[in-house]
Amino acid sequence: MSWPGHTNNQAGRPKGTLNRKTKDLFEKAEELGVDPFEVLLLFAKGDWKALGYDEFTAKQVGEIVIMERTITPEARLKAAEKACEYLYSKKKSIEIKDDEGKGFVIKMAYPEK
Repeated sequence: MSWPGHTNNQAGRPKGTLNRKTKDLFEKAEELGVDPFEVLLLFAKGDWKALGYDEFTAKQVGEIVIMERTITPEARLKAAEKACEYLYSKKKSIEIKDDEGKGFVIKMAYPEK
């Protein structure tokens, strides 16, 4: 029997299907024409023109003109990292141990050519 907010699907959401919140975030990023990972890479490259900014703006303090970055590198990097967290999942580390609780040593041998 189904009721509002529930379905008869016993298997749940199919594997790999985005939940509503994540889907909405992807759609909003696409609507705005923004890819946070691309912004992060352009920022790392220092390509301010591609990001749509002049690299520096003039700020006058008394008779002195100071050239400042339009947006501080720290602020841009933090914003891009935060946006990436919403679109790209974090990978978990996996620790493998034997029955005695000790770790494994993996040795790889490559065939001679």
